[in-house]
Amino acid sequence: MAARESGVVLYKTLLKELRRVHPKNAEESAAYSFVKDQFRKFQVTGEKTCRASNEVQHVAETYICFLQSARKFEELNMQYKGKGEATVEDSAHRVGLAVPGDIPDCEK
Repeated sequence: MAARESGVVLYKTLLKELRRVHPKNAEESAAYSFVKDQFRKFQVTGEKTCRASNEVQHVAETYICFLQSARKFEELNMQYKGKGEATVEDSAHRVGLAVPGDIPDCEK
């Protein structure tokens, strides 16, 4: 995230990613409560406790990046994980190729 986002956008994005991690009980998770408490704590200003002016935003952006990357990793892992030995046809199909039909034996 090259450009700094506003606090509200970061907050909503972070909670959305947490809901994707815990789809059934996101509001009851410890991470969800922690994020809400931290944003309330720094609601007035990020410099309240001698922190850098953008530290709270940076930490939120880092959490969002981590959660999105973990979710994408799981999606890719489920899509491409091995299922044991694959046939030549399956391997070719996976990379977008087709195996030619049977070649008749040449008699000499």
